[in-house]
Amino acid sequence: MEKKYYILGGILAVLLIIAGILFFSAGSKPTPNNSGGSNSGQTQLTWWKTFEDTQNVQDLISDYQTAHQNVSITFVKKNVQTYEQELVDALASGQGPDIFSIHNDWLPKHADKIGPMPSAMMSIRTYNNNFVDVASSDFIKDGKVYAVPLSVDVLALYYNKDLLNSAGISTPPTTWPELVSDIQKLTKTSSGGFTRSGIAMGTSTNVNRAVDILSLLMLQNGTQFYSQDQQAATFNQSITDPKSTSGSFNPGSTALAFYTQFANPAKTSYTWNSQSDFSLDAFTQGKVAMMINYSYMEPMIRARAPNLNWAVAAIPQVSEDAIRINFANYWGETVSKSSKQQAAAWDFLNFITQKAELTKYYAKHKLVSSRKDMLPDQYADTEIGVFAESAPNARSIYKHDANVFEGVFTKMIDDVVLRSFPPDTAISNAVQQINLNLRQP
Repeated sequence: MEKKYYILGGILAVLLIIAGILFFSAGSKPTPNNSGGSNSGQTQLTWWKTFEDTQNVQDLISDYQTAHQNVSITFVKKNVQTYEQELVDALASGQGPDIFSIHNDWLPKHADKIGPMPSAMMSIRTYNNNFVDVASSDFIKDGKVYAVPLSVDVLALYYNKDLLNSAGISTPPTTWPELVSDIQKLTKTSSGGFTRSGIAMGTSTNVNRAVDILSLLMLQNGTQFYSQDQQAATFNQSITDPKSTSGSFNPGSTALAFYTQFANPAKTSYTWNSQSDFSLDAFTQGKVAMMINYSYMEPMIRARAPNLNWAVAAIPQVSEDAIRINFANYWGETVSKSSKQQAAAWDFLNFITQKAELTKYYAKHKLVSSRKDMLPDQYADTEIGVFAESAPNARSIYKHDANVFEGVFTKMIDDVVLRSFPPDTAISNAVQQINLNLRQP
């Protein structure tokens, strides 16, 4: 009898243990996560970005997470050389990030991978009022916002103060005709080569951002790059010009001829060729008096040539009274359409592009503001003020495929400089190649 009670007691104890396990398992079961987060109840977001170190964006992430305790954001810095292909592959396999950076040229190529910002979060009017104009042209499509920029960059004229002073040039040129005149005072030759060049312009591969510089010249000249529906390239066509004796001129061809003249031995402005050093190297070594580049080059110049006496001036214009035009190069942050947390991802991006958050962000490292209301505060800055002043007049060019566009324009320059094609011929050939690309899906 006593043995029987022992057996029943043991069975009862086992049942109590099993019941306890089931009870605590039920109690620890995660509650449903309506935001599509992980089993812990947290909304997990992954952010891919190039060029950026974690410490520069940590305040943005921390501030948002403090206000949104249920959100966890993982930042991943990517190598720009492999980033685009890695991103495409990751998104295609379903392993891509929730948030990622796109270059301002990329939307036509990658819009199908993006889930636009909810219209209730930010109206197009608000976007236009907040951000520099070029962002609206690059990142708004069919009345929807596809990306928000944290900063923007534009071209400027870097110049060696000692070389300009020694040539009797007290101030950097403000117009292209003035620059051409200065080149003749700055260029020095010996035994058929350059001992000092006036400016790094005219060629393709050894001029950093050569295609951007040519694109800028074409925009300043009034080039119409495409038909109104963007289905055909038109940058080889002439336009009406009341100032011209013929009543019209070809702005694209004129810009190409102007750019390549600096590598043409038959021109008095000849100052650069394919044998010259890479533009940044030549500038830091004091071999060239001027170069055109973006603000991101400033830290590199200081690191390579700490004793170089240099400064930055606004990009030259066609004339003093012309409408000022610059060229933009920057990145925007966007959200994957395959993300299960699109609303939370866009809420984060909307949060970090507010003035208060960007103020902290720029304190980490100086960048030209993407917000119009912050630019005036940067005008007096000795490092980025010149770039900030030009940001409002920055423009860009539609590129169906940025890589193809870059290749076609590089070849167009080489056709003139290396293969002696007339500019009209080179630009017409380029139009044919761009039109072929426009017909691609």
